[in-house]
Amino acid sequence: MKLTVGLTSSDLKRLSHGSLRFRSSSLAKLYQVALPGAAQTRLGALVDSFSRKELASAPAGATISIGCAAGGDFAVSVGDRKFSIPAGNVLLVDPLNGTLSSLSFTRAGARGKGSPSYRGAIAVYSGTDAVGGLRAAVILDIDDYLRGVLQSEIPASYHIEAIKAQAVAARTYALNPRVDHGPDRVNVCDSYLCCQYFGGLNTSLASSHKTAIDATSHQILTYDGAPILALFSSNAGGHTENYENCFSDIRTNQFPPPAVPYLRGVSEAFHPTSQIAGQTGAEKYLRALYASGTPRTADAWSHHFKWQVSISAAQLEAHLHNTAAKMLAAAETAPFIVPPKSAKFGHILDVAVDKRGVSGSAVEISVKTKSGDWKVRKELVIRDFFVIPNSSIKRLKSARFYLDIARNSAGLISNISFKGLGWGHGVGLQQTGAQGWAKSGRDYRQILAHYYQGTNIERA
Repeated sequence: MKLTVGLTSSDLKRLSHGSLRFRSSSLAKLYQVALPGAAQTRLGALVDSFSRKELASAPAGATISIGCAAGGDFAVSVGDRKFSIPAGNVLLVDPLNGTLSSLSFTRAGARGKGSPSYRGAIAVYSGTDAVGGLRAAVILDIDDYLRGVLQSEIPASYHIEAIKAQAVAARTYALNPRVDHGPDRVNVCDSYLCCQYFGGLNTSLASSHKTAIDATSHQILTYDGAPILALFSSNAGGHTENYENCFSDIRTNQFPPPAVPYLRGVSEAFHPTSQIAGQTGAEKYLRALYASGTPRTADAWSHHFKWQVSISAAQLEAHLHNTAAKMLAAAETAPFIVPPKSAKFGHILDVAVDKRGVSGSAVEISVKTKSGDWKVRKELVIRDFFVIPNSSIKRLKSARFYLDIARNSAGLISNISFKGLGWGHGVGLQQTGAQGWAKSGRDYRQILAHYYQGTNIERA
């Protein structure tokens, strides 16, 4: 099965590129192919197209440069040879049996940021949105894609059953990502900010990753006969969360969105009848878990299970009003920020969690100020609301936190401590939990059934 993966910029935020440069490890062929007319047509069929026109060959090690030109055309150079690709066409660079490395954008790896390498043909085409620019997509076999995803998403040292579970979830997600990339003419993008991280193939594949991919070949998760939305995160802090308590509807931006029947919060306790496992949602549940040392949950072994961040009153007063103004002005966050009638951010009097999900994750918080109360909703928006510039607080690790507020003799806030559990949104499979369940004896099918209840494993 062929998959088309959109390649984003170095910061993983944009599919558009001002220019692109690649280098092939072997002889590469360059073709011009007419872009399919339908706006939603993916580019995967291009590698098998009979209508492509060969333009040039690039010897191993040669640099292939592509830039924007007038009228939507783009200019291509290979060594001292230059030619133009008309608007509405695709440049297809096929490394035959080799790989293509990017020289114009980087990806994070074990040794820092470097040039990612891709096994498969790369299609370069013009963007169709207002941003314009160049787009690049790698067309490759889905299991080659999984090799890159597993290298990026789950340690090779994990139990093989946990890696198998991740392989099935990642394969499924590639076929049904949360964001519809049809308008981008790709199946999925390579950014964890949008889809799941695909950093290329910069190292040899670990034997455990290869075993997991081969052992689960063609297997995907389905619900009512269709691929599920196989969300996953790093650590859920003892309990996963319901989809509707973390995400907004991708089409309407409605929050909360309709529930997803197979993305329901589940306890990670090894003994579900224990006192801690029997509590859900309430702040006392989070406090009990946080204070219990290392509770008997599948994910408590991870150093991401428990965290703490302290913010002084001076930091809050210096930065929170600016953060609120920026988020209220940004299209992606404004719907989830409700200012008071005054629309002003006054002196901070209190911060409180008003609504929690089944795991205890904050769904809505309020910041009480002298100018009125600000309401902040949705998991990632809440986590970003307390970012403090030039500090270690880039984003709260999760929304599963409770607050300890210190006040001075005048009753004013002097410090707020966020004491939290988990890392990430906590919906669907959690990788450290999968590792815990695998080490306890569950196989990948049982692990997937635990996190995606009511689903089936079928062949794609």
